[in-house]
Amino acid sequence: MIEARFIIESQGKPASYVNNSLKKHVEAMKGLSDLEVFDVAFEDAEEVEDGFFSALVDVGIRAGDFETFFAAILGFAPTAVILQKPEKITVEMRELQNVSNDVITMFHRFAQANEILRRKAGVEKLK
Repeated sequence: MIEARFIIESQGKPASYVNNSLKKHVEAMKGLSDLEVFDVAFEDAEEVEDGFFSALVDVGIRAGDFETFFAAILGFAPTAVILQKPEKITVEMRELQNVSNDVITMFHRFAQANEILRRKAGVEKLK
């Protein structure tokens, strides 16, 4: 079992949107059967710039295995991860391979989305 804390940030406007988006994020995490969520601490949104707000939530999580842990990282995009337990982790080759492919898939999707946006904006490809 991997125990960690996720610090997740939301930014936007108005403040109510920022606060609600974090609450929805945590509810989605709680809805996953293979991820245990505990000790959730919300901070209210604070104005950081001309009507633009930022808020944080600190979420304790427990994942039964390496793949679930990394799926949570990729799916919920925390700003920071603080590992708490265990001190050492043994990872099977299959697990590392699956996580590696998930990361690669995410990079490819990001690159595709970036290319689509650049084309729509009429921006040339990076050389």
